[in-house]
Amino acid sequence: MFRIKKFRVIIGFLLSIILFFSMPQFFEAVSEHGYSLFIASKVSAASGKKTETQLTASSFAKSMNVGWNLGNSLDSHYQEPTGDANLGQETIWGQPKITKEQIGYVKSLGFDTIRVPVSWYYHTYTDANGNLRVHPDWLKRVKEVVGYCLSNDMYVILDSHHDGKIFHAGVSASEFDKIKADVTSIWSDISMYFADTDTRVMFEAFNEPDNYEKYWQFGKKAASQINELNQLFVNVVRSTGGYNSERILVLPTLLDGNGEKFLDAFVLPKDTVPDRLMATVHFYPQFFDQGVEPVFARLESFSKRIGAPVIIGEWGTKTGYKPSSLRSVHAGNYVARAKAHGLNCIYWDNGSDFAIIDRKKLTCSQAMIDAIMHPAAFTSSEGETFSEWKDFLFMTVDQSSGALKEDPNWGTLVCSRDGTGLVSIPEGASTMSLQLLCYGDMNTHAFHYVYFFDKNKGLVGNKNSWDGFTDSMIDIPEGAVSVRIGINSSTRKTKKKEYQEAIKKKTLVPIVKFY
Repeated sequence: MFRIKKFRVIIGFLLSIILFFSMPQFFEAVSEHGYSLFIASKVSAASGKKTETQLTASSFAKSMNVGWNLGNSLDSHYQEPTGDANLGQETIWGQPKITKEQIGYVKSLGFDTIRVPVSWYYHTYTDANGNLRVHPDWLKRVKEVVGYCLSNDMYVILDSHHDGKIFHAGVSASEFDKIKADVTSIWSDISMYFADTDTRVMFEAFNEPDNYEKYWQFGKKAASQINELNQLFVNVVRSTGGYNSERILVLPTLLDGNGEKFLDAFVLPKDTVPDRLMATVHFYPQFFDQGVEPVFARLESFSKRIGAPVIIGEWGTKTGYKPSSLRSVHAGNYVARAKAHGLNCIYWDNGSDFAIIDRKKLTCSQAMIDAIMHPAAFTSSEGETFSEWKDFLFMTVDQSSGALKEDPNWGTLVCSRDGTGLVSIPEGASTMSLQLLCYGDMNTHAFHYVYFFDKNKGLVGNKNSWDGFTDSMIDIPEGAVSVRIGINSSTRKTKKKEYQEAIKKKTLVPIVKFY
């Protein structure tokens, strides 16, 4: 009897040891920058080495601080694929070859996540069966760069960038079959090559997938096809095994759009493992204050609807942002307000006009880094809001002179306080901020005409845009005392009655601020 009990004790002890080493062990580490790193490690009894596992979308979203895009490096490309690895293309857009030291410098600034944009199509060859395949030497180079990031204890989001020629939507059934075949072959190659790389590396399916039926516009057919491609992407990655069976996958909306139609049309793919999917959008507003709130609130609601975290994969401002003193204010305000809505951000740094880090000199814009690492919301005056029908004229703007004229065929609104179609510019103002809140049927509308006049009603400058814009910071020309602002849709005619209803319901609200 004693021997049996002793045997049971020994067996129990051995089983407890086996269970201990086979179960994931979670621990929390706090970085020097004050944010938490939730790491799940599994210890191999045979090797004694730790490998990362069990990282979920929710735990990643909770632990992530802020991210940085390694833009214009591995996504640089030139002409068509040649069948070779084309390793030299990494530097053709002006950035130096990526080194471990560069990544270490990025980490030292406080970034804990790097999005690595990669062009795959331009490094492919066609196999004997007619399938596109990624050249193994290119896969090797990409994995080397990913290794730099992992060795610096960073999360990595590996995406498909500038591959729109083969990855897009809004096409015929036969064209779509070819796209699905390319998605399958390209992402199979990537997934299998990274199958032994731990789950700190995440895959992002596509970057800003376009609608070929209506370029850079929403379309129901295109949105539906992107949903199908996202599901195919998930299926392909999961089928390759290894760490891919539980790797976090990041799915874009059509165009990475953040508008109502783009979000409403998005369907989160089905998955074989829970809490491993995230959605991503891009958002590049120019305003630096509470003007970002409507979009962030919309994205927070979107995240709740789909039951998955949402990440803003690209945002940022150009180095020539005006007023220059407010560029860092923009950055701090953006990150702070995004975090308040449960959204994580990855700054777009292309090493040139959006740069905050110089990869050659390993220096940075310290003001921008400080603002991003220690974000603070900024609230400005409410500005001049045009919210009643009496604040508008149903007329258009002559594109040569800026004069008012009738618009019976298309439908344009001009902001107007006194019936003249002009908005007064405060004395001493040097910059004008324009923001257009547009919802529902008005979501294709934008500012198209901006004309500045001097005290004698002479034209001193203008900004016209065929596609239009919903927010912009605009330099005020010297001598300008008033501005004419025109709004319409570049995709459809809008009747006067529609505008009147939109103004009444607050689904079209222009906001003008001067600085």
